[in-house]
Amino acid sequence: MKRFLYSPSVLAGVLLLGSLLSAQQAAVSTSAAAVVPRLVNFSGKAIDQGKALSGVTGITFSIYSDESGGSPLWMETQNVQVDSRGNYSAQLGATKSDGLPLELFASGEARWLGVRVNGGEEQARVLLLSVPYALKAADSQTLGGLPASAFMLAGTVAPGNSPSSAMSPAENATAAISGTGTTDFLPLWTNSTGTLGNSVLFQSGSGNTAKIGINTTTPAATLDVNGGENVHGILNMTATGTATATAGKNSQPQDFSASVFNKTTATAVTQKFQWQAEPVGNDTATASGAMSLLYATGTAAPAETGLKINSKGLLTFAAGQTFPGTGKGTVTSVGLSAPTTDFTVSGSPVTGAGTLALKWTTAPTSADTANAIVKRDGAGAFQGGRISGNGVGDFGVTGQTDTVVGVGGFANSGYGMQASSNTNLGLFGESNSSYGIEGYSSGSYGIVGISGYTAGIVGISDGSGSTTTGYGPDGVVGVTSGTFGTGVVAISTTANGTGFLGVNQAGGQAGFFDGSVDVAGALSKSSGTFKIDHPQDPANKYLYHSFVESPDMMNIYNGDVTLDANGLATVTLPSYFESLNQDFRYQLTAIGGPGPNLHIATKVQNNTFKIGGGQPGMEVSWQVTGVRHDSWANAHRVQVEVEKPAGEKGLYIHPELFGAPQEKSIASAHHPEISRVAATSAAKRIK
Repeated sequence: MKRFLYSPSVLAGVLLLGSLLSAQQAAVSTSAAAVVPRLVNFSGKAIDQGKALSGVTGITFSIYSDESGGSPLWMETQNVQVDSRGNYSAQLGATKSDGLPLELFASGEARWLGVRVNGGEEQARVLLLSVPYALKAADSQTLGGLPASAFMLAGTVAPGNSPSSAMSPAENATAAISGTGTTDFLPLWTNSTGTLGNSVLFQSGSGNTAKIGINTTTPAATLDVNGGENVHGILNMTATGTATATAGKNSQPQDFSASVFNKTTATAVTQKFQWQAEPVGNDTATASGAMSLLYATGTAAPAETGLKINSKGLLTFAAGQTFPGTGKGTVTSVGLSAPTTDFTVSGSPVTGAGTLALKWTTAPTSADTANAIVKRDGAGAFQGGRISGNGVGDFGVTGQTDTVVGVGGFANSGYGMQASSNTNLGLFGESNSSYGIEGYSSGSYGIVGISGYTAGIVGISDGSGSTTTGYGPDGVVGVTSGTFGTGVVAISTTANGTGFLGVNQAGGQAGFFDGSVDVAGALSKSSGTFKIDHPQDPANKYLYHSFVESPDMMNIYNGDVTLDANGLATVTLPSYFESLNQDFRYQLTAIGGPGPNLHIATKVQNNTFKIGGGQPGMEVSWQVTGVRHDSWANAHRVQVEVEKPAGEKGLYIHPELFGAPQEKSIASAHHPEISRVAATSAAKRIK
């Protein structure tokens, strides 16, 4: 995006000048409310480099007398709210206390609106149609720009009375303006009682040749600031015009001047540098821009130095730039050395001109040749004996086989790598301190294990020690660092399959979750408890409680209530109670005394029920149960007694409890690899 910057001094001067003029206008304005609002609605689309913007965006509006070129008659910058499609609406003049100036449209001449988004290129100007010219209607309240009260006749004076006696008190209230000032200084209210004095703004000349000075009475430019400026916003150095197919337009330059004394001429000579944005590739599909450094001495016009920065930040240096150092640089010779076991070197060093030569002692070859650098043949293959990679603290990879491929590499089609063995490991990875085998992909799976018979991937840990926590080592570890990633994903694509299986053949835990668990389907279990740190000895004991079981999908609600003076009480249940439950059952218990006549006076209606028959002031403990009848429960009712499927008849969830061997386990029958893994020893190191 191309930006245009204003000079800091221009912006500071305009802001200060605008505040002083506003103060003067406020002092002489009348209290009459304006009938015609000085605002004009405008809607547009915020686009930057062909893309629609959204959110709060800075937009500069300028009004011109011409369709192209020329200086703006009026301008303002607003922060407008842009929707997701880039559309926005704004009221021109909203940032000005008096809105749009009436004189913009008083002449009846055409006016054009230009729009810049975020300080970028100005969009094609839009002709303002008749509605904005309604601002001219404000003249209907004036005569020659003066209010009607300015043309009222003086009141009739009765004989013998002084003229002042016929004037109203309002006509006698004349502002007491006082103070002193200096010619060509813009005045400033020095207090709130009407006293004027000099401001820091000084004007010399008039009309198009007028110059404004801030803290100086000898301004050398249209705006001359003697002092520092703070700018809280974008400084735009606007383009000198709008580009056409035949010519691009530079930005206004930013000048930096130095003064140097010339001994020969015995005068001070100005040294001027300029930064200037310039078009590149005008009227092409790759049109862009660059920032150039210009230079001139004295009164000469600044010219290109050759130093440029393109739109991607790349530098083009001026002719004669040398690296390193100055002149021809500091490098005086270049030498070449190489291991004598592999190369012979000649022509080294080169001090002025010459040729460095490097010759192989043993030429590279694709054959199995001692001391030769290995290269691939025309088919991309090479021959060799055993190839080993060993990293201390990093990956170690060894491929070994008697008959098939021990380690495969890249293939245009088929497998990128294959490891196979008739009797033992086809692929073995070993590392002393890091990963034994790692698979990485930037667009798909890192490692895929496929088996047509048994497990696709098996992770076995045979470590005799433990980790720093006292547990482990682990057979398989899944870790994710993504925002929504999952450490381990287990998926089954068959109706009778299992997505995840955890087995502990030694009687310990088959699964452990350190955190919340969310089950989206039904949960089946042999038993269930809660387990917490024991409240009376949390550091050394656990406390267990069994779950309450029921053949129904039952919910339990309970509480205490106090009966009123009539021995009645109304119990209010949750607002979702009847939406969630049906088939209600009730229990009532009197507290502090017998309650032989306690009863349910009214069953659950509108999520409440009533208790009656008790003594006034009696406290009653109540319990209500309900059976779920929400959508999920209705679709997944618990079948209390179910025949085992054919594949599980004669098998047991816990065969040891019925005197049956482990082979009669349903888990082992469904997953025979459980027994195989238990009998598999860990891989031994390949030496």
